[in-house]
Amino acid sequence: MPLRRAKALTVVVAAALIVAGLPSYAQQRIIVQRGTQTEVVEPQPDNRPFLMRLFGIGRPEPVAPVAPRARIIKVPPAGQHKATTAAAPAIVVKPQNPKQDDARVVLVIGDQLAADLGRGLDVAFADRPDIRIETKTIDDAGLASTGDIDWKAFLETRLSDKPRPAAVVAMIGRADGRPIELPDRVVNFPSADWETIYKARLNELMRVSREHAVPFQWVGLVPVASAPDTNDVTYIDGVIRDEASEKGATYVDVWEPFSQSGAFVASGPDLDGQVRQLRLKDGIGFTRSGARKLAFYVQQSLAGALDVTAPTANLMRQVSGGGLVMLLNDPSAAGEDRLITAADIAPPKPGTALHRLVVEGLPLDPVPGRYDATALR
Repeated sequence: MPLRRAKALTVVVAAALIVAGLPSYAQQRIIVQRGTQTEVVEPQPDNRPFLMRLFGIGRPEPVAPVAPRARIIKVPPAGQHKATTAAAPAIVVKPQNPKQDDARVVLVIGDQLAADLGRGLDVAFADRPDIRIETKTIDDAGLASTGDIDWKAFLETRLSDKPRPAAVVAMIGRADGRPIELPDRVVNFPSADWETIYKARLNELMRVSREHAVPFQWVGLVPVASAPDTNDVTYIDGVIRDEASEKGATYVDVWEPFSQSGAFVASGPDLDGQVRQLRLKDGIGFTRSGARKLAFYVQQSLAGALDVTAPTANLMRQVSGGGLVMLLNDPSAAGEDRLITAADIAPPKPGTALHRLVVEGLPLDPVPGRYDATALR
């Protein structure tokens, strides 16, 4: 038994010596990162005497165990402090393209619907510094009455000023379901006389625009929330469409995109295909999404009028009304009664140089003294 006790005491003393001789597990290197610089902090050595380390005298306070790898503390560079609260979402500000001084003007005239159309076109052409939208609208103004504005007189004045618009877009008629007051009588709505007078006023606007060689476009009407008013709008829209088609003017039909089975609908798919509110609560105006959708159809029809590659052809067609083409270098010369066609060109006779070159596709015989002569090569 004494021998066994001595062996056990020896084992305990050896274990204590091993434990006292091992470094503390808390004594590890610390790596500190300050921006792009890295600093290594070495642990302090344990310089206590052997017996103090054996019996744990003067031992530093134990620290919480950490992972076996070295700790990395990231310290932001001087002048940079980590935000203590969540950063507010960044506000994306879309850069506005300033319009050029010589930007082409698209003039939008009409009533409340035309005002919404103008706002939609502003968004549609926001990234085109060469195109500027100009609007002249009065909420209930139309052609049945000239009390609010005389559109013919306004158009004559505006198209004479500079910069002359590159195109005129009209959306008029929503509030025209009313009698026409003439100096000598009142013409009831709807009636044959009313339609005749209304068509004459439509033609006056197109004539003024044609005389100034400015393309003119009619934008059709859309249903409104009131069923009686929609009946009036349907009738007026038909008059505008028929007259524009008869006079060769552009008519943009937007009834179907803003209706369901021909009736008023407040919401529908927008340009991205998402179902959104397209009409205002008043049952007449357009929301932002609705105005942008409305402008989309007009924007497509304006592509030809705003195409800088073919303005001459459009102007000639507007000025001449599709008639004769006059010679600009000889004003006294009379225009021909028709243009030349393929039937007017006599085919080259067989055996001639022209027949050999054009019909047979063969090169001409070399001429002595000319570059293609063999003697000169």
